[in-house]
Amino acid sequence: MCNDYRADPKVLASMRAGDMALRKALASGVKPDPVAEAASAIARGDFRLAAATTPQGVSLDLYNAQCRLLGSPAAWSVRALAFVPDLAAAEGRGADVPATAFGRQYNAALMADPHYPYRDICRPVSDVGPEPEIRPDEPISQPYGFADLQSGEAVDTMGYAARHNAVGQLRRLVEARPQDIDKPDMFGLTPLAWAIAYQRWRTADVLIEAGASPTGASCQTAIDRQSPLQVARLMRWTDMIGRLRSYVSEEEFANLRQNPRYDDASLADFNRAFFQIKHRYDPILRQRRFSRYELQFTIDEGGNSTSCELVPASNSPEFDAELCEVAMKVVRWTPARDAFATTVPGDAKLVFGLGK
Repeated sequence: MCNDYRADPKVLASMRAGDMALRKALASGVKPDPVAEAASAIARGDFRLAAATTPQGVSLDLYNAQCRLLGSPAAWSVRALAFVPDLAAAEGRGADVPATAFGRQYNAALMADPHYPYRDICRPVSDVGPEPEIRPDEPISQPYGFADLQSGEAVDTMGYAARHNAVGQLRRLVEARPQDIDKPDMFGLTPLAWAIAYQRWRTADVLIEAGASPTGASCQTAIDRQSPLQVARLMRWTDMIGRLRSYVSEEEFANLRQNPRYDDASLADFNRAFFQIKHRYDPILRQRRFSRYELQFTIDEGGNSTSCELVPASNSPEFDAELCEVAMKVVRWTPARDAFATTVPGDAKLVFGLGK
């Protein structure tokens, strides 16, 4: 129903069996041929790179690869060869660790194959260059993939054609395989999401006119990180958001709005101050039964608190005033954004209990 090969139990079982056999071979001292293994994977359409799992998540760097994605690669998009408790220590070793030596050669062979469809998304570490700096209030110039597309033989997928602005190739593929127009790839992005990520108006237009969904695959929604609408918002591509708006419901479009979000570190500072203030006023506050209170804020488009009110009021006006004064000074906010990702004023609240 999702039109997603990753949701096919047979495909998943086959991938799992192959990965387990590979890990078993590496652990037993057998030395599989990484080049042959990569060629076999390419032939069966398995483009997952070798990776290590660590306490911090999935890492491709140990095996000399990086994929330019928003966040770490998902577990299903890699072939996990080993668990590495200390990545820094493991990076200093190479050929003497079978999984590391295999993983590096396997990834090199996979990414060098002319049929590998993600050479503009995943590259050897030496070729990636500096990572773009992502700031909350600025457009992301390239949320997925690399801005400098590597040349080479064209790969016959809609996603590749969309990224490379290959209108003729894309039209041919849409006509030949219309059922795949909203099919997510290994990274969960549909062809339209890729066209938007690379700001390819021409290929995006081809896909939209052919019926591509702004919300992505059939099991995705507008608010999913990989949906075409969300990719357009990440890049602050207002014209494209407006182009897609008429293809979604008012409710779906309204769901794109983001409320103000508090900064975790500043909230921890506020919590410490809150307990100190509460302790001083405790004899008064405990005269009432325990109940729920909300500290309600208005936040301007710059993320600044412009008002604060305790609702309902406690039995100590002095406590209410002091708590609001501290909260407005200490708690930092990321401002609200409307459906077009423009910062706007918004309301926020913190909830806690008071009383005995």
